[in-house]
Amino acid sequence: MSQESRFIIRLNWVDCITLSGVFTSSLAVLAALNGYIYLCAALLFLAMLGDALDGLLARKFKLERNFGRYLDGFMDILIYLVAPCLALYLHGFNGLWALSLWPVLLCGSTRLAVFNDIGNIQESNGLAYLGMPVFWSVFIFGAFLWLEKLLPQTLSYSLLSISLVAFSYAMIIRKPFFKFKKLWHILLLTLGNSVLFFALHLWSLNHV
Repeated sequence: MSQESRFIIRLNWVDCITLSGVFTSSLAVLAALNGYIYLCAALLFLAMLGDALDGLLARKFKLERNFGRYLDGFMDILIYLVAPCLALYLHGFNGLWALSLWPVLLCGSTRLAVFNDIGNIQESNGLAYLGMPVFWSVFIFGAFLWLEKLLPQTLSYSLLSISLVAFSYAMIIRKPFFKFKKLWHILLLTLGNSVLFFALHLWSLNHV
């Protein structure tokens, strides 16, 4: 039996970068389960870095294929929908507050299905997203972790709930959204935030 026929698909090295999202998002959830919410955020931003790089590398090295796009969509569900929503729930955003997590899961899954069908759209200034991309969930998650340090819980939870509902609507509206294209922008936003939240995690361990 040949190597090609032994498995249902042959992965390339970019696919392996995509699949790293399984480990980073799983570790993020594990961190949230153990109460390390800042470590969870650091891992989710690290997962976002892998998600951003796989597409850039696939285009650069001519490794684009339908399988990679579908695989990326499954990783997006883990990284940007399941993990942040579960982390917020475990962090205390539960009860009636958790109702605002459902639209994120519903609209995010719908948007990803559309993206798998049509991909990016072409605008006058280059490629763009149709509907707000799901990765903004991690930015909302990170912003909330900072806000809750400054605001009363009811106010921070209310702002988060409103943001999640607005985000859900934006994901399914027929409108182009900006796509980050420069590598240094991606590194600054993902790796920079990952390092920042990891430092906050270490600080919190020393100030319990």
